[in-house]
Amino acid sequence: MNSAVIFSTGFFISVIIVLVSVYIILKHIKLLIKYNRLTKYLYNYLNIIISARYGNLNLKCDDGVDALTIQLSRNTNAFLESVYDRDVMINEYIEREKQSQNLKQDFISSLAHDFKVPIIAQDNTYDLFLAGNFGELSSIQQDAIRNLKISNNDLKNLVVDLLDAHKFEKNKLELNIAEVDIISMIKEIIAQNKSILDIRNKELRFNTNTDNLKYPLDAFLMKRVLNNLISNAIFYGKDSKYIDIELIKHTEKFEISVLDYGDGINEEEIKNIFRKYYTSAKKYANIGAGLGLYIANKIVLQLGGKIKVQNISGKGAKFTIEFLLK
Repeated sequence: MNSAVIFSTGFFISVIIVLVSVYIILKHIKLLIKYNRLTKYLYNYLNIIISARYGNLNLKCDDGVDALTIQLSRNTNAFLESVYDRDVMINEYIEREKQSQNLKQDFISSLAHDFKVPIIAQDNTYDLFLAGNFGELSSIQQDAIRNLKISNNDLKNLVVDLLDAHKFEKNKLELNIAEVDIISMIKEIIAQNKSILDIRNKELRFNTNTDNLKYPLDAFLMKRVLNNLISNAIFYGKDSKYIDIELIKHTEKFEISVLDYGDGINEEEIKNIFRKYYTSAKKYANIGAGLGLYIANKIVLQLGGKIKVQNISGKGAKFTIEFLLK
């Protein structure tokens, strides 16, 4: 074989190798470009899905890089549009419900406010009857007036609870914080409840381990809380004659507790007892309205404390309010 033939054969093989190499390179470049486009598409697709997860439904997927990803983009966009339309419908429904609920709350608040004045006037009239201002009453008449006073007190508490609940819903509960003598406040509350305690033949016992404790509170709201707890203990404290209020001062906190000597509370109900309108534990929710303990909890939390309840063996339910000493 001469040199010319060898050269021609070698040149041909080299050309073949070069062409194959170019083909392979071009094919890989094309695959690389497609891979980069697919990577960019998937990155964009992932960002849109994450955005949709957090509520942004306005973004749209870009067209895909092939038939499969194009179809995926169209299906995803259609799904996001459907979710967006449903979200708009739900928000409109919620807004209508909110407006309707506000109207109901405003009506209840207005009605409760209108009821409050005659209820208080009626309560004062009962006191005048019992004091003999309208003549001497027989024992039967006095018992009847006392029972009416109990029912009127229940109604008054319910009206006040409705008003307070409305204020919490509207965030209109204003605090008037001032230095409060805690012992004097508790003694004042005991005196205020004396007539109801006497009618129910109960005695409110006060125990404390301190002679002096002052703390910044809203006295009016704190009295609402304690009056609610005492009212529960009066009406649902079984047949025991006693209700205990205890003030304990610790190094870093103080606690005010009310023990009712009743039947206690089902352990399953304890975790829900401070929920609004919770009815399963309604015997501790002040005449079944489901508002008294809900409001008490809201007030204590707003004052910077916390309230809890536990069963004491043989002594009923114990509600404890705790504040950290500053």
